[in-house]
Amino acid sequence: MNVSFQKIDSLYGTLSVSLEKSDYEPKVDEQIKAYRKKAQIPGFRPGTAPVNMIKKLYGKSFIADEVNKMATEKMYHYLKENDIDILGQPLLSINNPSDVDFDKSENFTFNFDLGFAPNFEFNITSNDSITKYVIEVDDKEVETEINNLCRRHGILEKVDESTSEADSILVILSELENEDSLLEGGVAGKETTVIPELIKDEATKLLFMNKKVGDKVVVNLSILFNDNETVMASATGIPKEGLNDLNPQFMAEVKNIQSFTPALIDHQLYTKVFGEGVVNDEETFRTKVRENVAIYYNSESEHHLEHELDHFIMDKHSFNLPDVFLKRWLIDAHPDAYNAENADEKYEKESGALRFQLIQEKAIKQFNIEISEDDINQTALGYAASLLRNYGISNPEFSWVQEFTEKQKKDQRFMDKVKEMAVQRAVVNQIKNVVTLVEKNTSVEGFYEMIKEHNHQHHH
Repeated sequence: MNVSFQKIDSLYGTLSVSLEKSDYEPKVDEQIKAYRKKAQIPGFRPGTAPVNMIKKLYGKSFIADEVNKMATEKMYHYLKENDIDILGQPLLSINNPSDVDFDKSENFTFNFDLGFAPNFEFNITSNDSITKYVIEVDDKEVETEINNLCRRHGILEKVDESTSEADSILVILSELENEDSLLEGGVAGKETTVIPELIKDEATKLLFMNKKVGDKVVVNLSILFNDNETVMASATGIPKEGLNDLNPQFMAEVKNIQSFTPALIDHQLYTKVFGEGVVNDEETFRTKVRENVAIYYNSESEHHLEHELDHFIMDKHSFNLPDVFLKRWLIDAHPDAYNAENADEKYEKESGALRFQLIQEKAIKQFNIEISEDDINQTALGYAASLLRNYGISNPEFSWVQEFTEKQKKDQRFMDKVKEMAVQRAVVNQIKNVVTLVEKNTSVEGFYEMIKEHNHQHHH
């Protein structure tokens, strides 16, 4: 047996594994003897067929299995023993074909192409600086949040007439043929809620003011729902693809009207927002609201900082990858998703993720970063809570989150994502401690204007 390695350049190489009959024959003989004990050959009782007959019938398949297994094992053993860091998986060489012919030879040579991980240094230090935005919370933001809280904890009461743009009006939608008659076979009897203040078109908004139960309004469906196809599809029960076939004119008959009254700023609101006995006067209430708003905007700033650090990490490390090899490996490993036509386009995204992963691994090694079981559990709870929010449960009880998390932990894809997030968070937190953070005060408007410009520059 012989293993030889040739490094073509810093990113590409080949490895050859040569096997002679004496290397694999003992293992093959063991397999044939084991198979003979249970082989059912016509004319022989199980376990009595001659070994030579077994070899003649099945020898080549046993040799092929053992040779392929042995060549792969020796290849990986050599890579590990010689600390050769590769990307993807070795592939049978294209330019130097393997010499493997089970019909004509008893000696075999496997030639593998390799793509190497790039050699680079992690070069982020305290000399590097990053801006951390300190968002100043002014009285306007506090008032906006208090108004939101009053609305969130307000009440709806049934009334006879719509007098406010905030009223909730339940209407029955029916498709029209013309202004005087319903369309036969059209959409009919679909209940939906209209809140005038959400309608962008002023003329349409006015149509629903000062209306009573039983009143009818002819309205353009698209204008009523601000051209939002998702809402239109939900209101009519028609898939988005079929909306263009509808007559835009609909009859909206008022079935029920509820007037919305915002909550008063009083002890009842204090209790609903902060719990019993926490806040007892308006001054303390406003102070607590300001603190919560500040916490929220600080989390927004931290989120942006971590996002910027991701870009910073990538920008600070420039290295080449074995692109040609990796594209070929992707096609070979995932033929259902990658082919010669789309490999170049899809590889751009894959290579970016791979670069980030390689940089993370450098940071983990340099700073001896370890991910504890507690890190995994806390990340799992946070990720599960975010999934629940995506499902529309905006403020789930902690016990729900715990129960949901334990169920999700049984899904390997969930745990893979959790571990990926935990590692990334640990690396980012470490880099926060390394770089120099330069604080910069900004208004709420200034912060989001900066985010908008940032997203424009990065096309997302």
